[in-house]
Formats: sequence, C-alpha cells, structure tokens
Amino acid sequence: MRKILLLMSAVVLLMACTKQEKEITVDAGQCYPKIEEGDIVASVNLTVAEGKRLIAKGIANHPQVKERMKKGTIVILTGSTNTYVAEELVNLSDPRGSFVLGYITPHGAPNFKEGVPSTKDITIIDGEWVDVPYEEALEKATKGDIVFKGANMLNYEKQQTALCIGSHDGGPARRARETEADLFIPIGLEKETSGDLSVFVDVLTNKPEDVSAPRIWLHPSDATIYTEIEAIKTVASVNVIPFAVGGIVGREGGVSLAIYGKKDEVQKALDLVASAQGEAPFVK
Repeated sequence: MRKILLLMSAVVLLMACTKQEKEITVDAGQCYPKIEEGDIVASVNLTVAEGKRLIAKGIANHPQVKERMKKGTIVILTGSTNTYVAEELVNLSDPRGSFVLGYITPHGAPNFKEGVPSTKDITIIDGEWVDVPYEEALEKATKGDIVFKGANMLNYEKQQTALCIGSHDGGPARRARETEADLFIPIGLEKETSGDLSVFVDVLTNKPEDVSAPRIWLHPSDATIYTEIEAIKTVASVNVIPFAVGGIVGREGGVSLAIYGKKDEVQKALDLVASAQGEAPFVK
C-alpha cells in the first residue's frame, strides 16, 4: 500500500511540472522553467535596503492589495520591511525606527531608536489610514482583507517563515494568525536559511524550563510569502532565480537575481527594479 501511495505522489508531482523536459524540479515540488529560444536574461544586484523597497513596491502593485486599498481592510504591523510597505501604501514619513518594535543589530551598536517616537501598527480602511487599533481591525476583518507581518527566517524551498517572539502570549503574531484576514509575509531573501524551520522551532520549544533561549514561531503554512522574487513577478511574466548572495562595501546580505523571459516582460521587471535601486540603508 505504501508503495502505491508513493507512486501516486510521484505521479502528482510529475503532472504538476508540465513540459517536464523544459523544467527543473526541486525537492519542494517547485518547477523552474529552463531558458527557451527567444528568451533574454538580465541580472540585477540588490542591497538589503533595495530589496526591502522592491518588495514594498511590488506589494503596492499586487492586485489583492490594490483591491483592498479601494474597499476593505489592511493592517500593517510594525517591522523594518513593513516600514517600506507603509511608506508605499500610506506615505508613512515618520523617522526610521519609529515603526519598528523588535529588531536585531550588531553587538555593541548604539540604540538607533533612542529619542525616536513610536508609530503604532497601521490600520487602513477603504484606502484611508484610520485611528483604529489593529486588534479591533483584525477582529472585524474578513477573508480577502490583508494583514502584513514580517519574519526573521525564511526557507524558500519549503515555503516556511519563522519569527522571534518577545511577548509571552505571542502578541501581534498571534493575532495575525487568528484573524480571518489573509496573512502576507514581506521578507527579504537575505533571511534565507537552510534546514527545516519546524525543527528549529521544536528544539527551542521543548527545552528545560530553567534554560533561557529565544522563542520562535512558525508562520502558518497558508500565509503568502512575499520576497523580491514575488515583487518582480507581480509586475512581469518572467522567471526569477538567485545566483549570488552577500557581498562587501554595503552589499552584505544583498542578493543577485537572474530574470529571464520575453524581452518586453523582462524590461517591465527591470523598470521596477530600477525604481528601487539607490535606496539608502534603513538607518544611515
């Protein structure tokens, strides 16, 4: 019986990747079309800040987001990438760091939030930034409404994201997973890591009570993971794969992407990328 089930699974996976001779399948079942005759290939280099801006610009162009900006509810929870999302959607102009709660900086680095007033989580109803607590907005939200919540780790192939939790009850992360609204995870490819994130969560969850360790949660599996790749694919019918990660002279953590497809579609992608390039670091 087990052999039959394995065979059926293999058949389903094979059918999911149509035009098998033109695609490469990875363990997660995702298919990456090979470059075809007539395609062009363009390469782009992004710093971490440029990647965050690109993600935010892609989100602003996302059909569901545009629809809910006309009618519906969108909640943007605090975070560094979500700062860019708020800047794109409601023209947030508050000082950098004001829309950040938890953050990770180098050991011994000065507190970049010192003296910076805090900006509360943002609620948007029918395109207007309103003075409604996010908890209340999420309680009333329905399917199709959107909540944006960031993450600290990404396994792109397994489509997993995880985040550090400071509040004993899970805080905004718990409320984001309990609402009926659709959960979007804006996250840069610099947070890509290998390994099954559910295992990491299990290790840090099942520990002796007297052992102090970070708390991390997995985001729900049905959340929409939105990286630089999704941002590009939102505006152009292209394929995107990374070919280099990291660098020096400000490119630490950045990513290089190969964009391939028909010439006019690749150009659309390059136009979007160009609008994000030159973005200054999150904190100068």
